[in-house]
Amino acid sequence: MLPAMEQIILNPEKSPLPLEISGCLDRPVLLEIGFGNGEFPVHLARSRPEDIVVGIEVSLTCVLKAARRAIRAGVGNVHFIMGDARFLLRECFPDMSLDVVYMNFPCPWPKSRHAKRRVTNPSFADALASVLKMGGYYELVTDEEWYAHEVGEILGAHPSMRLERYTVNPVRPVTTKYERKWMEMGKDIHLVRIEKINNFTIKRVLSEVDAEMHLKAKIKELNLAKLRNLFNHEGGHKDSHWVFKDSFSNEQGVYLIEIIVSDQGFEQKFFIRIAESGEGVIFKLAETGSPFRTPAVKGALHDLCDRLRTESEE
Repeated sequence: MLPAMEQIILNPEKSPLPLEISGCLDRPVLLEIGFGNGEFPVHLARSRPEDIVVGIEVSLTCVLKAARRAIRAGVGNVHFIMGDARFLLRECFPDMSLDVVYMNFPCPWPKSRHAKRRVTNPSFADALASVLKMGGYYELVTDEEWYAHEVGEILGAHPSMRLERYTVNPVRPVTTKYERKWMEMGKDIHLVRIEKINNFTIKRVLSEVDAEMHLKAKIKELNLAKLRNLFNHEGGHKDSHWVFKDSFSNEQGVYLIEIIVSDQGFEQKFFIRIAESGEGVIFKLAETGSPFRTPAVKGALHDLCDRLRTESEE
């Protein structure tokens, strides 16, 4: 346990994911997505000790750096989560739970084929509109003028949000490493603030899936060759997709098959464990690297079981 902050541990077996932060009731909650070395959220936590500050970052290295920074600063109201913010924003935070969401110099994803990764993607905009409190706001800072205009126009046109502020070279109480770098190069800094003005809600993906996942089937013959024949076979429905990859076995007759899944762009990699049990074969998620229980995870498990059972019945 870190001495200066509370760790947040997300349990993938619970649906939806409960984000429980002690003492956050009736206190403002500020979130930064992509906090890098942690300079910005630690400054927020130190300057606003009565508020709760949460950071989401996909890089473990960045999370560790930020944790060390928070410990050195002696702040106890900052919390870090490692993972994909597009997924965690939607699944961890209930409606009307955040006062502010910050993003400082995110990648603008300029190529057309990467447009779905931008914050202007409709699914991200809907998630923002859902989790922000009424009057709360989303604030983006970037050195790319085209990106700032795109964010302001698209998010500002959302039925539950409006463009509240657009500022060039704003005076900010704390600057990030990249911000100082761009300013030294003479580049303009663009700040866009989007305010929530109407109620909005979205459906959470995990609320649709049972947490416990295991299947049992009768299979005449199970061997590694059958599993390896499934390599690169794909399946899916709606926004959920999966692909079967490498397979392995041990001397005890236990098999593992690697699965890659995607739910609305959120990707996970995990293993399904297959082993004989009584008169049948048990299919379940391997304990190592247990994934969040999304529709694609459930779909892959059922698809694998059906493929092997169908082969045995032919």
